[in-house]
Amino acid sequence: MLLIERILDDVLIARNEALLRIVGPAVVLLYGANGALGLARGLLTRRVSWQVISSLRSRLFASLLRQDVGFHQRASPGALVSRLTQDVENVQYGVSAVVTAIQKPLTLVGLVVAAASMNPRLTLVAVLALPLVAWPIRAFGRRLRARTAEGLDSLAALSGLATESLGGIRSLQRDGAETWRQRAFDAENQRQEQLRLQAILARLLPSPVVELIAALGVAAVIYVGGQQVFAGELEPGALIAFLVALGLLNAPLKGLSEIQSLSQRAIAGAEAVYAVLDRPSALPDTGSRVLDVPHAALEFRGVHFSYGDEDVLCGLDLTVEPGRVVALVGASGAGKSTAANLACRLLDPTAGSVRLGGFDLRDCTLSSVRRHIAVVAQEPFLFDDTVAANISLGRPEVSRVDIEAAAKVANAHAFIAALPQGYDTPVNGQGLRLSGGQRQRICIARAVLRDAPVLVLDEATSALDAESEHLVQEALDRLGRDRAVLAIAHRLSTIRGADEILVLDQGRVVERGQHADLMARGGVYAALVGRQGG
Repeated sequence: MLLIERILDDVLIARNEALLRIVGPAVVLLYGANGALGLARGLLTRRVSWQVISSLRSRLFASLLRQDVGFHQRASPGALVSRLTQDVENVQYGVSAVVTAIQKPLTLVGLVVAAASMNPRLTLVAVLALPLVAWPIRAFGRRLRARTAEGLDSLAALSGLATESLGGIRSLQRDGAETWRQRAFDAENQRQEQLRLQAILARLLPSPVVELIAALGVAAVIYVGGQQVFAGELEPGALIAFLVALGLLNAPLKGLSEIQSLSQRAIAGAEAVYAVLDRPSALPDTGSRVLDVPHAALEFRGVHFSYGDEDVLCGLDLTVEPGRVVALVGASGAGKSTAANLACRLLDPTAGSVRLGGFDLRDCTLSSVRRHIAVVAQEPFLFDDTVAANISLGRPEVSRVDIEAAAKVANAHAFIAALPQGYDTPVNGQGLRLSGGQRQRICIARAVLRDAPVLVLDEATSALDAESEHLVQEALDRLGRDRAVLAIAHRLSTIRGADEILVLDQGRVVERGQHADLMARGGVYAALVGRQGG
């Protein structure tokens, strides 16, 4: 603006040709410097933003991995992914807000000082309306934060609904429920649209309101300045330069509303992210003992467990010695899978203790506990990676020779070798290109490779056909040799040879013994076997 005043008064009006020749290159140089500074500022801001996002996203993912089974059962995977992506992304606006909060006020102050040096009286007239700018910034900022938070929750719900629907696509199609699910998706999608529009409105409205308030100051300056020009107190070039200065004030003024907008969006995202980061895990890894027992007995001593209402397990006592198989049977909801989760320390008992080698699992480091326990579950889970990577899960340092040896123990080597790329064949999400028996045998190979002293079988053959069950059961028998095996049984025919069978009913052990003895008693176990036709 000072440059404009000098050009008008000292060059054009004074007809100074020497200065006119200098003005052009000077303007090009100034604009070039301004562009370079803008580019450097933009790159620095984005680099800092992405460093913050990457670090926060890594911390959030680590926090999600530490959360207990109950947390993940209550939370939708899609919603958690939305927190990990969209919510974390919103935090970057906080970095932009900090940069804007430094740049815009400094620019505003500099322009006001420059304007005051040109004409203090007109500057005072112009800034009288500035306090009014605070109202739209505060009012719409609060609304933006609320709508952004609701929008993030809605987006998490939408992501969860889509993830759940695509994960259960077979069930939806078998039951002809696609239309029902589409209606639910469309309803949430429509809500997301409305919340986004409301958030955009709250973000855009402050700018024209601020411009309108600034226009009041400009109008007053035009009137007062015009009077000064008419009275000969002010040169026309000085008034035009001053009006240009007021025009330059418009950008930093709108920048003040931008600070509020950016910070409110960042706060909304940060609140959702830190709700997870600040949540303590139900399984605190505070034990100091590093468990190292090559052969160990698994013990439940007076174990009670509750999910919050009533006990699922009531005083469970059992001991699984190395080389022995103890089976838990009972109706659905009797507490069998809860016992399996306690054995792996995916849960902690509400009373009593679970011990390995005589040590309470809570007194040992979580990583050392997990190294001592191998699990083969009812639903085999494979990751989107190669067959070899799925077998060596958690042990990337093992050799191909060890991987193949584990697969042979698991009756998996033959079908793996026949795959297009053998052990390097990619397995798509959850291994759906493989049969249930093949997926299960890959998971058994994973358990073989762990070489853990305790083996937990959580209904490992209940979902298989007879041929697959035979191959899997043969592999499990080899895997369980010399290990303490806790078997959760659905098909009772698979645990006839167990060293001890415990019958659970509503969390309590109502019968225990070997198959022949329990059948001879004619109690609950015999009735269960009878219902299965065994």
